[in-house]
Order: sequence, then C-alpha cells, then structure tokens
Amino acid sequence: MEKGIGSGGAFAWFFQRISGAFLLIALLAHFWVLHYASNGEVTFQIVAQRLATPLWKTIDLGFLVFAIIHGFNGFIMVIHDYIHSHNLRLALVSLVWVVGILIGIMGMITIIGFKVPVGGVI
Repeated sequence: MEKGIGSGGAFAWFFQRISGAFLLIALLAHFWVLHYASNGEVTFQIVAQRLATPLWKTIDLGFLVFAIIHGFNGFIMVIHDYIHSHNLRLALVSLVWVVGILIGIMGMITIIGFKVPVGGVI
C-alpha cells in the first residue's frame, strides 16, 4: 500500500519533524530548569511545587502529548513500512493507538491532579 500526500502520509512525516523539534526544545528547557535554574538540587519537594502551578502543568501536558504522539506515530510508521499483512498491520496499529491513549490518559490524570498539600509539606 503506497502512501502519498492524499493519504495523510506527508502530514505524518512533516508532523514527525515538527514534534521532534518541539521535543528537543522542551527537553533542553526541562534539563536547564532541573539542573541549572534550581542550582542542581532536584528534590521531590522542588519538583512538586513547580508541578502544582498552572504554567508548569500546561508545559508538562504539552511535553507529554507531543512525546506520545511523536513516539507512537513513529511506531505506526515502522509498522506501515515493515508489516505487509493487512490484518496484522491493523491489529498492531490498533494496539499502538490503545496503548498510546491509555498512557496519555494516565499521564494527564497524574499531571492535572498533582497538588502540593496545604503548608507545602509533602
């Protein structure tokens, strides 16, 4: 099965590059914040206080969504390239979608529901 521009293949290819660039920038920002902005000290308390703010929830949700889409889109591209049986390809792509959605939901629940208790002590 040949994938052309009309089949969405070009969009998936292009989005893979865009999401990869976003992930590289987000990873560098994440590394800088954890290792330089906090003087190299990474404790659960510091991370919990940062993750409890709306700004960092938004940043981490974006990081999560792009990482899942980028990674699982890559899996799907490999499946389309190397699996020639239509039924097996359908089963594997379906499995990738289910696993990706489940991981996304679990990650979102964790990030959105993260709160620092009153008094800031964990």
